[in-house]
Amino acid sequence: MRPRAPRAPKYDARVVAALEKCWAVENAPAGKRLAPTLPELVPVLRRWGELDIDEDTAALLVGMSAATIDRRSASARSHLVLKGRSHTKPGSLLKSRIPMRTWAADDEKTPG
Repeated sequence: MRPRAPRAPKYDARVVAALEKCWAVENAPAGKRLAPTLPELVPVLRRWGELDIDEDTAALLVGMSAATIDRRSASARSHLVLKGRSHTKPGSLLKSRIPMRTWAADDEKTPG
């Protein structure tokens, strides 16, 4: 059986660049939140000259699904991830400096 030929990409670099601009204007929402706002947002941005795209690109952008928006904006989203954050657990150095009162060493005469 012959392998199937890959499908031609539907969204070119202009559509993805316009999507990233809309995504940034809306303050980086998820695809499910961005998809319903695109039909209103794209004409407004084009009217004010913030989005320089033709009618075909605008139609592709408005018709993009939420899952496709998430896939295509993944590269822009990856720049927002904090790097260098340590996920280590605190060691016993601090624990050894805090005096703990146990039942074995209980002294009723001293306060605390």
